[in-house]
Amino acid sequence: MGYSSYLRMTVNKIRLCQAFILVAVLCLWLADVLAAELTPVKSVLQTQHHTTDIDSMLRARVTRTVPMMSTRVEFIVVTEEAAKAEAAIDLAIAEMERIILVMSEWQADSMISGVNQAAGKRPVHISAELFELLTAAQQLSQQTQGKFDITFASVGKLWDFRKAQIPTPAQINRAIRRIDYTRLKLDRKNMTAFITHPGTQIGLGGIAKGYAVDRASDILRQQGFGEFSVNAGGDLYAEGQHKNGLWQVGIQNPRNTDQLIALLPIANSAVATSGDYERFFIHDGKRYSHIIDPHTGYPANHCQAVTVLAPRAFMADAIATGVFVLGVEKGLALVNRLAGVEAVVIDAQGKMHVSTGLPILDPSE
Repeated sequence: MGYSSYLRMTVNKIRLCQAFILVAVLCLWLADVLAAELTPVKSVLQTQHHTTDIDSMLRARVTRTVPMMSTRVEFIVVTEEAAKAEAAIDLAIAEMERIILVMSEWQADSMISGVNQAAGKRPVHISAELFELLTAAQQLSQQTQGKFDITFASVGKLWDFRKAQIPTPAQINRAIRRIDYTRLKLDRKNMTAFITHPGTQIGLGGIAKGYAVDRASDILRQQGFGEFSVNAGGDLYAEGQHKNGLWQVGIQNPRNTDQLIALLPIANSAVATSGDYERFFIHDGKRYSHIIDPHTGYPANHCQAVTVLAPRAFMADAIATGVFVLGVEKGLALVNRLAGVEAVVIDAQGKMHVSTGLPILDPSE
């Protein structure tokens, strides 16, 4: 065999190897995209993650889904270090479990329960973490004109959506007299919380799940990861922005949840949705959902769904609830005043309204 023939054969082999490598990389990329598009999240939201740069094609998506907080929590980490990502997810889950123990009013020995048990009697010393969260909750209550209120539990527990039971007007009137977030007095100097009215109770159900998502995201970030998402049944945080794409969050049609009506491109942002289709019953042709107006004691009916983007998941959680109760006009006026916050509102007639700074993508494109 001559030298030129040998050289040609060697070059052809190299080209063939390059072709195999390219096909393998493209297959990995296609599998990644299909997995992102075909794996649904059991919530109002569906995440999609698109990348086209070669570096991202070669990285793995470490995913895990665990039952927690009466929902399923999904972790996605994009990385070359799968073992490190798994260990980081373990730490994030442990942190979320810690928050449940500290923040749940259903745990008799939690700090929140201690504050409730001392209502009308005495201040209770609490952790700096809980103090800051309660302070933020009061600020959000004020911003939403009390439509988000951490003391609404007295009326919320009257409604049984499994049995489709409507409380009597007398029961509701008694309950709403106990609702008033201003009865929670916070003393920063002594780090105490005091509920001044013995019948008033606080509950963090409206923001605890979002706060747990925030803390899990903090853990993943502290462990050195820059591309990840944490989704707890619709309370979601997504970190990282690619050269050629963003995380995308799908907004479902409230009356046909198999259909996406819009896509929101997000990066380094939290998303939460409040909808009247999550827990509800129909009585005499009227829909009663689990989102209660603290001022009336009855389910709010101005909207079908509200999706909010905010810097932190607990903020998105509270603002979505407040906007849902406020309605389109007052709700979007609030959102447009808040820095770093955007919203999509589906009104009672199914029409979509969008805040001033939010880009919307057509899911059919």
